Amino acid sequence: MSDPAATVGDMTANGFRALVGTSSWTKPSWNKADGFYQSDVSKAGELRYFADRIPTVEVNATWHNLQRPATYRRWHDQVHERFVFSIKAWRGITHERPLRGSEREVAMFLASGPLLLREKLGPILWQFPKTFGFDSAVLEAFLAGLPRSVDEARTFIARHGGTVDAELAAVPDRALRHAIEVRNRGFAQPRYLEMLREHDIAAVLTNFADQPIADVVTTDLVYVRFDDALRLFPTGHSTAQLEEHAARIRGWLERADVYFYFDDQDYRTNPTQRQPFDAIDLQRLIGGDGPVPGAGLQTSLW
Repeated sequence: MSDPAATVGDMTANGFRALVGTSSWTKPSWNKADGFYQSDVSKAGELRYFADRIPTVEVNATWHNLQRPATYRRWHDQVHERFVFSIKAWRGITHERPLRGSEREVAMFLASGPLLLREKLGPILWQFPKTFGFDSAVLEAFLAGLPRSVDEARTFIARHGGTVDAELAAVPDRALRHAIEVRNRGFAQPRYLEMLREHDIAAVLTNFADQPIADVVTTDLVYVRFDDALRLFPTGHSTAQLEEHAARIRGWLERADVYFYFDDQDYRTNPTQRQPFDAIDLQRLIGGDGPVPGAGLQTSLW
């Protein structure tokens, strides 16, 4: 199953697509004089500016709080037709009561608006805390119940007390993809990966110190979250280091769609502004969706 958000122009010969972006499109350090956002870019214009230069973003606001449908509509309308949002699932599901009797919370999240992104909706990221350990029965029930299409999501919402209004009912049916990030060492076992393969769900790959999953592909979707913090890369990424990422992405593209997001785990204490520049440079190395014609940008921080 290739990426439902993909269009033919940037696919590989076997139908797969690679997109490189960042975790969030707004960070305080990006608004400095030599930052990603130029001085004439307003706060309201940041998403459009970002989308004209970078083809995808992982949205963190959806983890902190349930958003309103109007917010998703605004996001959809502010970006061009080829842009893709990956949405991080609400923490009320993954952190406050992780997977135990959470059907109502999942329905609330799905009904809050992500489906209104329509063709611009990419994978849904389910991110679990280190305190959430492996329980095969609990995880199996969750994976088996995840909607795999918009139609299934509407049915799930209605079954668990949510409302499918006229706007949600009018969203065209399409496939939904899911990726799971775990941090508890109890998941470092074959059965967990077998379950992801059985349910056609991606295991999130990261370079985080507490990540128990190695470089394993469980479906035809690869989802990477890469910590680009100053403590790890004090002098920035070299071209050779970016080429190493590009080579791995090219290998994955032979059998999967690839979403690669640069993150900054230290953005509160020791922030860097390199993520959007690294995303642009890496996307340039692998080809595909680059900046839209006429989108101005300083080419690099270094």
